[in-house]
Amino acid sequence: MQVPYSNVSTNYSLKRGALRVSLAALLLTSVVSCVTTTTGGFDPASSEEQAVIDYSRLALAYFEAGELVSARRNANDALALDDGAAASLEVLALISQREQDYGLAEEYFRLALRKAPQASRIRNNFAAFLFEQARYSEAYVELQSVVADTGYAGRAEAYENFGLTSLELKNTAEAREAFLRATYLEPSLVQSSLELCILSIERGEWPEARAWFERYLNARSDAGSAETVAHSDRALQAGHDLASEAGDDDAAATWQRLLDTRIATHNLN
Repeated sequence: MQVPYSNVSTNYSLKRGALRVSLAALLLTSVVSCVTTTTGGFDPASSEEQAVIDYSRLALAYFEAGELVSARRNANDALALDDGAAASLEVLALISQREQDYGLAEEYFRLALRKAPQASRIRNNFAAFLFEQARYSEAYVELQSVVADTGYAGRAEAYENFGLTSLELKNTAEAREAFLRATYLEPSLVQSSLELCILSIERGEWPEARAWFERYLNARSDAGSAETVAHSDRALQAGHDLASEAGDDDAAATWQRLLDTRIATHNLN
């Protein structure tokens, strides 16, 4: 293990972001078209089960589009036909969370999981809710179940969430393993690459840290966020420390200016 460079802060107490919420990435127009085609504009009498599915899909699509009133209406329509429609209960939980009605959000999440205890997407989103409330130990338990589900399509993101939760619980070894698993499953994950960079800096493993930072930058570029989404405080700190260790004073100063500006903006808000 290399000795950390003496002029590098390696102080990464800056706030981490929220966990990733898993949604269905539905296009509202596509869902509306599909629902109209398959149900003839919703005829519960002909297929009540299909109507519940369609209402739930529309509720989620409206939520993703930010149309909370329509999302709630469709979720309630589904629940009027089937009070155990877990996907619609999940949407009501997400709406309540967005509206900062946290007690109600938790009630809906727990009810959804009682109706569908094997629903890893709902459990992941409940963990994200718990993380937002700084209830890290509870989020950790929920995510343990999610990452164990090998059939879950969002498993890579769940491992990333598990890693972030482990960091909050000061378990860096487990966090590092989780981020590595996340990148094995999905090499383009931005946050996992950054966190592995930071963990490498803290261990004084500079070549590995630089490799992970390059992967982080490439992942941002591939995701199309390099020009539209600002670096987080932790990313700016990592950029500064890597430049400082390499003796690139100009680059280090640039990263530091960006970090100082971002922190000043936070303080104004």
